[in-house]
Amino acid sequence: MKIVIPSTGKTLTSPVSDALGRTPFLIIYDSATGEYDSIKNPGFQIQDGSGLIATDIILENNAGVLLTREIGRKAYSVLQKEHIRIELLTSGGTVKSAIKKYLKKQERKIVHPIKNFLDKRSRKT
Repeated sequence: MKIVIPSTGKTLTSPVSDALGRTPFLIIYDSATGEYDSIKNPGFQIQDGSGLIATDIILENNAGVLLTREIGRKAYSVLQKEHIRIELLTSGGTVKSAIKKYLKKQERKIVHPIKNFLDKRSRKT
């Protein structure tokens, strides 16, 4: 699965950027291989439509997940229509830490699906 994270720099140790559209770089991380690419965001200094430019990069790279601190309505709508999972980050940190937290969260969902089901079921009774 490919995960996209807006970043202030070109590496996994770079801080997560505050906004999708005006981020200087987009990091595309492949969770299957552990490899990543850094793509310069041409919409970085554009006033209007910067989120849609970032969205085009996300779609061109066949990403399945976007981890971001902020996203505009237009970009959100486009990604939702394309079935891209959008996870809002509640804190900053590095790109690497955001990826690790996300993958750990997904692992818990996969490892304990029956436990999660039973927990939900017991709360209802």
